Amino acid sequence: MNNKSVLLVVSLLFLASCATPIKHDPTSFNVDTGPKETIPNICRAAYSTGDFKVAVVNFTNNTTFEFAKMVESSVHGTIDRTKAGGAAIGAVPGAAGIIWGEKERTNFQKDARTTERQINARLSKSVEDGVTDEIVNMGGATVYTRKDMEKVMSEQKFQQSGLTDDKTLSRLGKLAGVKYIITGSVNNVDLTYKTYESARKGLDKGGSGSYLGDLFGSVAAATMESQEGWNISTDVAIRIIDVETGGILFSKVVTGKHIIGKIPYPNYDALIGGIKKAAAKGLTDIRPQLSKWFAVKGYIVQTRTSADGKQRSALINIGEKQGLKFGSQLLVYTFQEIADPFDEKKVSCDIVKLPVELKVTEQLQADKAWVIIEGKPEQIHRVKVGQLVERKPLEGQGIMMKMGY
Repeated sequence: MNNKSVLLVVSLLFLASCATPIKHDPTSFNVDTGPKETIPNICRAAYSTGDFKVAVVNFTNNTTFEFAKMVESSVHGTIDRTKAGGAAIGAVPGAAGIIWGEKERTNFQKDARTTERQINARLSKSVEDGVTDEIVNMGGATVYTRKDMEKVMSEQKFQQSGLTDDKTLSRLGKLAGVKYIITGSVNNVDLTYKTYESARKGLDKGGSGSYLGDLFGSVAAATMESQEGWNISTDVAIRIIDVETGGILFSKVVTGKHIIGKIPYPNYDALIGGIKKAAAKGLTDIRPQLSKWFAVKGYIVQTRTSADGKQRSALINIGEKQGLKFGSQLLVYTFQEIADPFDEKKVSCDIVKLPVELKVTEQLQADKAWVIIEGKPEQIHRVKVGQLVERKPLEGQGIMMKMGY
């Protein structure tokens, strides 16, 4: 099996694993008329989505990739040709001898020109934009950009040069009315050239004795071979600061990888592009944590059951505006009030996650969505109107992205 065939198999397996929109016609289901969720007063606060105002600012670049001078040279000139009759000694690849006809003499007047240009990699700005995009696309928070914060600084006569520590950032956040500030840095860039001669030899040899064994061996070898060339990895540190206290609530370093290929001498533009793409991939690893911090929550407005009673669906009061997409998964919660055994006047709210999962169907609107309720038959009938729903934490990088694709 050749490289192209193996990579085609990998691509088909990847595409087959991609989710497709779930088709659902809620009008074909019967509206449920059963009891609604009873929510204890002490548990009502769990439904609050909070006012998550977030500022993404002041990322720094701790690498050596920032400013550079590129020198581009081009050669121009004029050609002066003269011809003379007679024979001449000529040579071409594989033959040499007498060439009859005209001989051309060429004089080239060279005019070399050199152009210099300054390049600003703007890595920190690129990472800021990447974090902003992640939060905006996942929903659950209002995001303030650097431009928004600069406007606040200008209005408050705030010295931008003073943005050097977390306490100062916290002070700025209070002026802007935000709850959290997300900041960080681009810490390290690793550039290596990888070769996989052994993988290519193994791809040609095969010989495991079984077709399936040879297939997976070929897939592994082809995958390794496709990583040959310049591999770039970028480390990005992320911090979340609580504006009210000035304390760091969350800190993580993520790493992304990108392959720019077998370019013998990649120019600065190609390197910077690869660094930014690697950083963007690494940022997907903050999705699980950020989707918990800025949770997307809502509740069930209506439930329906199929005529045979085997399937159930529900209408929830959140949709595309809150970051839901086709196939988004949500959790369902029920509540109970618990009295302290030693002090009956002291009660607490117990939040119980039901053993079911909701999946967003093609019936997705701006502020609502129909979902299919999945789980065991006896469990899906526990879902009621009024129960709290919360988007399941998002996933980070997949295996293909971690490999640089």
